[in-house]
Amino acid sequence: MSEYLSPPALAELPSGVSIRSAFSGDLGSLADYFESLSESSRYNRFMGSVGSFSVIAFECLIRGCRAERFTLVAEVEDSSGVMMIAEASYAFDRGKNCGEFAISVTDRWQRRGLGTALLCELQCRAVNLGFFDLFGEALKTNDRMKAFARKAGFEFTRSSDWRAVRFDKRLTGQASISPSCAAPDR
Repeated sequence: MSEYLSPPALAELPSGVSIRSAFSGDLGSLADYFESLSESSRYNRFMGSVGSFSVIAFECLIRGCRAERFTLVAEVEDSSGVMMIAEASYAFDRGKNCGEFAISVTDRWQRRGLGTALLCELQCRAVNLGFFDLFGEALKTNDRMKAFARKAGFEFTRSSDWRAVRFDKRLTGQASISPSCAAPDR
């Protein structure tokens, strides 16, 4: 399947929510976000237990300071300030000529379109960089992520990890014409 999800209009995002690129200055906030996820959401996002959220945030941000690696964050602003409520990470492997993504949304904000909005933005940026093959993996027991991938047009294939399923998608060039998508701003 090579269908591209068109990015939702900002009006479709919940009030006060925005999506942006994450930068090295977000290291502490991203680590705090990962730690704030429920145990089951963390387990599903990282496909197992996690030792250090700071190390994971470092991997997402500091080592990802290249165009072919980026992290997007969704934030909400309310009277108490700005809070990170979702993230999506992308890394392109030149050897395999394929990009891998992972997404998480804090429990309280699930099923409000944030995962779809992040995936749309991620796909758009990947296409703008000239990367058209995308894949993700989820634990076989992660029914929500499998349903999300299926709805987003991914085809399921065998993972090299016996605990996981892999889903692949060929993106089309339609994303590059979307005015709501910008190239990564790193």
